Amino acid sequence: MRVGVCVRAYTRHTGLGFSQLWLCVWFVALCTQPDNGLQRWQEQLLCPATARDVRAAAVRDHLPLDSPWRKAVLRHDARLWELFPAECAAFRTDLQAHHGHTSDVERCDGNPDSDSCTATSVLDDIQQPLSTSQLQSLAADVCTRLAVYTCASSSAAASICTDVAAKDNAVQALVRVRTMLQQFDDAAAKHEAAARCALESARTQHQAMHELALVVQQAAADVETTVMGVQSAVESGSRDEVESAVTKRGAVRSTAVDGVHTASLKCAECGIDATFLEDCSTGRQARAFLDQMEDDADTDATTATLVQVVLHCV
Repeated sequence: MRVGVCVRAYTRHTGLGFSQLWLCVWFVALCTQPDNGLQRWQEQLLCPATARDVRAAAVRDHLPLDSPWRKAVLRHDARLWELFPAECAAFRTDLQAHHGHTSDVERCDGNPDSDSCTATSVLDDIQQPLSTSQLQSLAADVCTRLAVYTCASSSAAASICTDVAAKDNAVQALVRVRTMLQQFDDAAAKHEAAARCALESARTQHQAMHELALVVQQAAADVETTVMGVQSAVESGSRDEVESAVTKRGAVRSTAVDGVHTASLKCAECGIDATFLEDCSTGRQARAFLDQMEDDADTDATTATLVQVVLHCV
């Protein structure tokens, strides 16, 4: 497949995933080779030395508004900012914020733990990670930086051995590539941290739901056992045995209710939504058990009277 076809597919693409980044790296490495299949406007965008108006025309005429390549070119060519004020407003804000952060670091006097320093906690970063689209934009920025380095490197190689400026341009371009790669890696690390937190939360919630199911199952079995015990005591005709069985049934029922309440509270404390808990089968079983125990408690007096009548008749 010719490189030009790859470039056209890339410029039409509205998003850039991590695997696609390395395809773009391959493309950048070939883009300055002779007979590479690039169209003129693509070469103008890839070369940072292109005149401002020419580069702006290439952006305007060939790259859609949602193109990651368009965003990357505008982000890294400050000459274009006043020609695309609406699109580049965020870049100006980011630059100002970066300068402000640098000033804050300088005020720390080399001690990031001092009270004069204000830093965002790791937890805040995890709770508010970069969006996927921002990751895609950073990946596109990496490709643009690579394109700039490729041009600078080719110029340095073609220059005379004493051309310090050309060699320095290549070095600085590579430094910016590494800086952008670090930013991409930092952003990906935040996403990974957020994903790991979500995974840990899911594991905790899964375990809480599993424990609730076991507690409800055991509670129901324990109460059923005591009910059968009361029935056996009544059949025996012994008033003492009946009273003992009824007392035991009340104590077991109270313990079972407390256990289900505790397990349900644990589910809520680990972040399980109340609506989800009510709608899932385990939650419905827990609710049905508690309702049944409440009804049994309300009829205890009537049941005790009936038992006494049966014993009297016996």
